[in-house]
Amino acid sequence: MMKSIFAGALMGGLVLGQTNFTGDILHGYPVISALDIADVPANTISRYWISAAQAQGGLDYFVPVFVARGTNSSLTTGRKLSLSASIHGDELNGIPVVQRVFASINETVASGGLNGTIIGVPTMNPNGNIHNQPNFYTSSDNGYYNNLNRLMPGTSVEEGGDLADAYDFTIWNNLWGNTSNVDIAVDLHTLSIGSNGPFWAYADFALPGVQRLAELAQPDIIKIDSGEPGSVETTWVGHNVPAITLEIGPAKIWNRTLITRAENFIYRLMDDLYMDTTKAANRTDPVVVDLSATYKATNLTKLRAMHSGWIEMDLTPLQDVTEGEVIGNIYNSWGDVLEELTAPATGKVLTVNFDPAVEKGAGVLDIVYNATSTE
Repeated sequence: MMKSIFAGALMGGLVLGQTNFTGDILHGYPVISALDIADVPANTISRYWISAAQAQGGLDYFVPVFVARGTNSSLTTGRKLSLSASIHGDELNGIPVVQRVFASINETVASGGLNGTIIGVPTMNPNGNIHNQPNFYTSSDNGYYNNLNRLMPGTSVEEGGDLADAYDFTIWNNLWGNTSNVDIAVDLHTLSIGSNGPFWAYADFALPGVQRLAELAQPDIIKIDSGEPGSVETTWVGHNVPAITLEIGPAKIWNRTLITRAENFIYRLMDDLYMDTTKAANRTDPVVVDLSATYKATNLTKLRAMHSGWIEMDLTPLQDVTEGEVIGNIYNSWGDVLEELTAPATGKVLTVNFDPAVEKGAGVLDIVYNATSTE
């Protein structure tokens, strides 16, 4: 059997501790406060709720968790993959990706064909899902919103964290085991509401294994960068766990084409990691990826509106633009042109606003381009 290209990545040790069951049952599934994958039944897909934090009045924020455990021996021979989605509550296309993957591998797992473990979190931020917006709402100080994807790995309340910090702390330490339950990760996102974009990945090529992970996705664009501090992806990478952020089109639109592309990527990734023992036994070469339609970009330039009003741009994602090219206008309520918009750089359109209402200072267009060779 040929070794996976990820073999040099951090494999991690087994979880220290044990899965802690609270004794509660929610919608038919047990509630846990901590996960140790060694305690999960082998050759089984288990479903749990983890209590990530408590709201005002002591009500728990429950997060749904799939755990697909392979054979007992695969705790040491197999990889430990994390699939997480919807840490921003209005970003929904990643949810069916996780759901579909676990539905698809059910027979493989039950037959003893899974080499490794997969942890799936279809909705990382149910609080944001309920509020129909990206961030996590807390009621302290009359209420405010927090971006959970800028607070990882979190901070406990005992160490000075607030509720949102503690929420991330629980996910990082009690679910993912501070990397002991995970050694490779994919965090699934979409754009924010009001913007359109393609299927693309953020990837930090500086860590071995990340480039291969991004290329297996066969995205329209790979944006090569060091990531955002406090994000899921960057926190994994900072702990030497190969990870990418995968963007699956616009928010609040169930894009079946892009959802399917993301799902198929996960299967390619599993094959590359030799997680399906039947396929692994019949394969001698690495998984082939097709990058003929993938654009690798090193730089991103954002266009911001200098006026509030009504914006009109005739652009589509992946369209080529030239610096200085007129790409649209911002109008006032009378229809007078307040601002002629021009492309700030030569490159490809990554994201473009389709919401006509715009405020001064808001980003309305992202263009990506290559400043150095990325081959």
